[in-house]
Amino acid sequence: MYNWKINAWKHPWKLQCPHCGQLFPKNDFHKFYLSGLDENSIFQHNLADRSLLYNTEHPDPADPLHKFGVDGGKGYSDGKRTWHFIATYLVYGQWKQVVLAGIENLADAYVITGDAVYARKAGILLDRVADLYPDFDFRTQGWMYERINYSWGYISYWQQAGEELQAIALAYDKVRGNWPHNRQLVHFLSQKAMQHKLENPKSSHTDIRRNIEDRILRDSLNHPSKIRNNYPLQEIVVTYVKTILDWPEKRDEIIAEIQQWMEEAVRVDGVTGEKGGYSSLGLNHILSFLGHYDRAEPGFLRKMVYLLPDLRKTYRFHIDTRVLEAYNILPGDGGTFGRKQGYRIQFSKRSGLDTSAYSFFWKLYEITGDPTYAQTLYRENSCKLDGLPYDIFCESPVDLQFRVQEAIDRVGAEIQPASIDKKQWRLAILRSGEGDKARALALDYDSGGRHGHKDGMVLSLYAKGLDLMPDLGYPPVQFGGWDTQQVKWYYQTASHPTVVVDGKDNNGVGKTTLWADGERFRAIRASGADLTKGKQFERTATLIDISESDCYVLDIFRVVGGNDHAKFMHSYFGTIGTEGLSLKAGRDYGYGTLMRNFQTDTAAEPGWSVDWKIEDSYGYLPHQADVHLRYIDLTSGAEASIAEGWVAASRSAYSSKAQDWIPRIMVRRSSEQAPLASTFVAVIEPYDGQSNIRHVRRCSLRGRDGLNWPDTHVAVEVQLVDGRKDIIIAADVENPMGLTPDWQETAVMVPDGTDVRFRGELCWVRWDSDGSVSRIAICRGQSISTETVSIGLKVITEFIEVHFDDNHAKIVAGSQENVGYIKIGNRSVWNR
Repeated sequence: MYNWKINAWKHPWKLQCPHCGQLFPKNDFHKFYLSGLDENSIFQHNLADRSLLYNTEHPDPADPLHKFGVDGGKGYSDGKRTWHFIATYLVYGQWKQVVLAGIENLADAYVITGDAVYARKAGILLDRVADLYPDFDFRTQGWMYERINYSWGYISYWQQAGEELQAIALAYDKVRGNWPHNRQLVHFLSQKAMQHKLENPKSSHTDIRRNIEDRILRDSLNHPSKIRNNYPLQEIVVTYVKTILDWPEKRDEIIAEIQQWMEEAVRVDGVTGEKGGYSSLGLNHILSFLGHYDRAEPGFLRKMVYLLPDLRKTYRFHIDTRVLEAYNILPGDGGTFGRKQGYRIQFSKRSGLDTSAYSFFWKLYEITGDPTYAQTLYRENSCKLDGLPYDIFCESPVDLQFRVQEAIDRVGAEIQPASIDKKQWRLAILRSGEGDKARALALDYDSGGRHGHKDGMVLSLYAKGLDLMPDLGYPPVQFGGWDTQQVKWYYQTASHPTVVVDGKDNNGVGKTTLWADGERFRAIRASGADLTKGKQFERTATLIDISESDCYVLDIFRVVGGNDHAKFMHSYFGTIGTEGLSLKAGRDYGYGTLMRNFQTDTAAEPGWSVDWKIEDSYGYLPHQADVHLRYIDLTSGAEASIAEGWVAASRSAYSSKAQDWIPRIMVRRSSEQAPLASTFVAVIEPYDGQSNIRHVRRCSLRGRDGLNWPDTHVAVEVQLVDGRKDIIIAADVENPMGLTPDWQETAVMVPDGTDVRFRGELCWVRWDSDGSVSRIAICRGQSISTETVSIGLKVITEFIEVHFDDNHAKIVAGSQENVGYIKIGNRSVWNR
């Protein structure tokens, strides 16, 4: 699927096999086609000479290959499979490469040269397409995913039909102004109309325009299901068509419609809300659209940014969600397992008549003052000025290049995106490190939506140059269409690093309930009981720096509801080793998932671990790299399993059906009595060569009165190899089960075996190897103390991080105004 080669000019009426290089079909279909033309030059299958349907390489009827590879228009079948050579060629060869591309190229040539010959030839093609266009109905005539009646459309299915209509409409708009003076066009088409007894006499340019406008443009407006498209592509093409038909008479009405659909198109953090790769599909079309209208009516873009403030965020979205300068964090339909991707907005260096993304981003910089737009266009040109802005409509490229250089001299070429929480798109990204030492932790806290998967509360980790907890990617339709087990697996919640309740896919949305973006400590907490229709579905993830190049993640997942909780985890390609588990053949998880070879420890003791030795399948790493991902589980009362999960993996350039089985983990808790309450706790560490963590343990928590806090409240101690030590405390603020003692803002939490006393929701303390406190972070808290230092805040504070060094304290993140005191021993080190 999708990889057969078609070159309508070099190999007309043929497709080339991507594997063996042979041309198919083996019969001369062009001769067969000509034999079936009626008096109006329209192919009629019943008129065609069927004696021509044989393999021209084996003309002898007695030859066993005489009928091999022969396609009379309905495909060639070997009894088991069918290859639709001609049907595919007609759409992707004859229509797209010859007719449609011919119309577009001829129209562009006319605009650039002014030569009437191009306008005439484009007009001939447009007019002939109009003669037949309404009769095309992909739903009854087209073959898609091995079936008919699958999709609406004209010559192509709905999504491509809409884009083809746009190309036709814009080409028509480019050449129609020439036709009143083009007598040769009218003469040629009127003769053809007479010859073939057409209803439209085409005796004037008005007749020709009416033919095209009525039978292509208006017919499409009257049949919106045929041009249905991803939002807002249909709205864009409809606006183009209405503008071509009714501008300037209905200008105000059209402008009002643009504002209406544009407002919806940028409503979700500046984008449409569609998931995966489709999040940028509309943006690329909007960019071209706004560029066209800004060219036609100078100042249009500035006006739209003023009327729609969210448009300021639109082209920041894919900058903000790009990490390690190689990966786009866009869960849903898009990408391939573990693969790097280019920037989602398309920058073309082909100076044509379409909008130049380089010019467009420069205008955004001028309008908004956001230097990221200038940096992006510069970086998309390989950090060079040469060729900018690849726009034949730019009055002075040299002047623009000079101004770009001025902007880069002021702000630098390096984009430094911060940690972000896209609360409407429901994606949070924590960032740390720079350059090749950068890492990022993302939490996707909704599920479903347009082009979304059932992936609520999914973690992603990017470090060591790799996507170490990859989304599986775009559903593998190459294995038989949309209704296969492989496609269903990609959508299932269980195929993602999250928790599944009672085997059911989650669906719904969550919200951010805690956010911290410090210098060495970062955290996100999101809650979404609606995702599982239970009492609690809350995930807390912290990104904690070990050094400038290393980090670890503490992952706390609280789930209440149902009888069965299964937490899944996977990494990149590779092999795994385990510690602390007694594994035996286990039962499959089931529920239609594509996993196999389960090995289970039914009574796993907290502290067991799995270590991935990463296999650099795509060749992204330096030769000497030895990247690992270590998962240390601290969950109480759980069974642990390792298994294999299925992925479609493009590891082989020659095959679109490459597949693999990757190691996976399942941590499972169950109870006969509902609702089950689980607190999954894990430490995840990416490292190169040797781990930086010596030991991890779960600490029990007690209050000031000595009572123990329930298991839903978490304290974890992490001992580093170099002698440093961390303590993280995370309170169960929601407590939907009403467990006692009940957490309150004034409650004190004391991890067993430590001298830490904390009042708040989340904290982190780091001791240096000499035992002195070096860092403290408080999230939504009031106070914390150890044996040597103490911090008191005037009010409950969202976040603060303090660095202790040489008997001094420095606030490196958060609000200084909320600090009441900071003490080392009994000495105050905070003077305000």
